[in-house]
Amino acid sequence: MQAKRRASAIVLTASLLLGGSMALAPTASAVGSSACRFDSPDVNFKVRTSGATFRTGPGKRYHVIGTLYRGDSFRYYCRTGGLKDFRKSWSYGKLLKRSHSGIPAGTKGWVYSKYLD
Repeated sequence: MQAKRRASAIVLTASLLLGGSMALAPTASAVGSSACRFDSPDVNFKVRTSGATFRTGPGKRYHVIGTLYRGDSFRYYCRTGGLKDFRKSWSYGKLLKRSHSGIPAGTKGWVYSKYLD
C-alpha cells in the first residue's frame, strides 16, 4: 500500500511540474509587432475585399480573431515583408472602428497585406 501511495505521489508531482511548465510556456498565438521587418508611420487603410482573415499572428497557422470585410478601417503599424514586398507580406495593426463582422474597435491583429487598400 505504501508503494502505491509513493508511486501516486511521484506521478502527481511529475504531472504538476509538467503542467506548470506548459502553463508558463509562451504562446505562439499572440504575436505583436515583434514579427515586423518593416515599420512605418501609422497609416490608415480600408479593407479592399470581403472575407479577409484577421489573425493573432502573421500566417495561416495563427488563431483567427475574425473576418474583415470591404470598407473596414485598419490602422497599419508595420509588416513582415521589406520595402517592396507589401502585397506579399502580413500587416500588423488595429481596427479603427468596430468591423462589419463585430470585432471591436482597437483590436490588434494581422491581415494579409494584399487585402488592404
